[in-house]
Amino acid sequence: MTQPNFLFRPFPRFPRFRTLSPRKALLPLCAALALLAACGGDKDGKGQGEPVAVTTQVVQVKTLPITGEFTGRTDSASTVEIRARVQGILKQIAFQEGSMVKAGDLLFVIDPVEQQTALAKSGADVQRARALLDNARKERARFEILVKQGAVSQQEYDARVTNERQLAADLAATGATAQEARTTLGYTRITAPQSGRIGTSKFKVGALVGPGDNSLLATISTTDNFYVNFSVSERDYLVATKEMLAAKAKGLPPKPITATVVLADGGEYPHGGVVDMAERAIDTSTGTLPLRAVFPNPDGLIKPGLFAKVRLDLGMAENATLVSEQAVSDIQGAKFVFVVDKDGTAQSRAVELGPRLDVNYVVLKGLASGETVIVDGWQKVRSGMPVVGTPAAPATSAATSAATSAATTPAAAVPATPAAAPAAKQ
Repeated sequence: MTQPNFLFRPFPRFPRFRTLSPRKALLPLCAALALLAACGGDKDGKGQGEPVAVTTQVVQVKTLPITGEFTGRTDSASTVEIRARVQGILKQIAFQEGSMVKAGDLLFVIDPVEQQTALAKSGADVQRARALLDNARKERARFEILVKQGAVSQQEYDARVTNERQLAADLAATGATAQEARTTLGYTRITAPQSGRIGTSKFKVGALVGPGDNSLLATISTTDNFYVNFSVSERDYLVATKEMLAAKAKGLPPKPITATVVLADGGEYPHGGVVDMAERAIDTSTGTLPLRAVFPNPDGLIKPGLFAKVRLDLGMAENATLVSEQAVSDIQGAKFVFVVDKDGTAQSRAVELGPRLDVNYVVLKGLASGETVIVDGWQKVRSGMPVVGTPAAPATSAATSAATSAATTPAAAVPATPAAAPAAKQ
């Protein structure tokens, strides 16, 4: 029997595709790239090989003082709050608000009627206790004679001795109460505990004052010296401490950290001071160490609460490699500069920075004396690009421009835009 033909029907034939060679396949891609290059060229018509005009500076090694500038607030060397310790009606204000007062001057008088009454009562109690004690002593003396004669029992005599001792204790208690009343009466006349400038009175004559919410009457601050409270970064603390340890290792006598104050109007306070206190620990919430500097105030110019900048002399940076702050770019916390090599090509280089001195940074690693860096125009430069450098004008010192910055971490360096990120060498 013949098998059906459909079981052995051949598979259909598909159309054949021609395979291009790799060289021919790349031709369209090359044409597209050439078209993009022609359309996306520089708008100013410059090619990649044309040098870029920049401003340069030669890295120098110098010995400079390490200074730091920090912001803070002034405070009086001693501030005392005048408070009422007894309750009563304010009867007299014996000073002129805002004036200078001397220690012991009368400031306030509180109506003493209640305290005088309490003192009179306690005085009467003392007299009564003294009279009872005198009588008990006489009675004890009589019973002492009678007990020797056998006229009274020893128990009766002992009762008289005990009574005398109890009355003596009562007299001591009433005497203490009278002394307390006398002291309380003295609280109605409030005098200045120290010399200084007194502020406004918190209450007027006729107001009810006393311990508690109504106790603060006025405040006195001394004017002969003043403090400036400020904080320094961990880096500043380490720089100053290492400088002092190095001086100690050389056998040099310890020197105080001198300070200068710049007031809110930009003027420099004529009297210098010293740092007299450092907090025991770093403030973990801010990463800073609170410090305090003390200054003389002979003219009484400085008042508590003024905004001030403190400049500290943190030591000397010997043979420090310096680079302008304008040459430093910050890429996500890393610091870079562009160095111009002998062929006039810019190369990006990572650097490690130390404290800031005037308008420069101390370079710890990454640069050497005599190398040329780009201080202006590095934003349009990539590694490997040719540049034409013009020497920068001498930088103005911060001492003359009042621009000395804190010797803080180099986070204040000029940040680079994403387009100015250093490119890797090809």
